Amino acid sequence: MSKSSSRGLKLTTVIFAVFVMAVSAVLSNTSVADDMDVKTAQSEQ
Repeated sequence: MSKSSSRGLKLTTVIFAVFVMAVSAVLSNTSVADDMDVKTAQSEQ
């Protein structure tokens, strides 16, 4: 029982983390795109 509950807790934590990251990405999608352009330009050099 404790093993399955700890797995469920980890799974819930992962899903929550992904959800938070997705929401923050949607809220700041323009700044994220700008950051990606900067990283791409730096990696090309």
